[in-house]
Amino acid sequence: MSIYDPLRHKLVANGSSSLKMTFVEIEVLIGRSLPKSAYEYDAWWANEDPDKTNHSHSLAWTMAGYEAEPNRLQRTVTFRRKARA
Repeated sequence: MSIYDPLRHKLVANGSSSLKMTFVEIEVLIGRSLPKSAYEYDAWWANEDPDKTNHSHSLAWTMAGYEAEPNRLQRTVTFRRKARA
C-alpha cells in the first residue's frame, strides 16, 4: 500500500481526459504534506516507466494512465490521460 493510493484511485475514477489539482488538494487527499522536492524540482513529477521505477508517487499517476504536467510556480499539476498506443 502506498501513501499515494488515494491519488491513483481519484485518477482511475476520473472520467475526463485531464484533471488539474493544486499541491494542497493532493496533500489533503493523501493526508500528508508532499515532500519538499515536489515543490522544488520538476523532476519529482517525472512520468517514469511503471515497469522500471520504484517511485510510488510516479506510479500513482502512470499506473492510472496519466502523465503529470507540473506548474511549480502556481503549485498545481495537471494530470493528462495518456493516449493509448
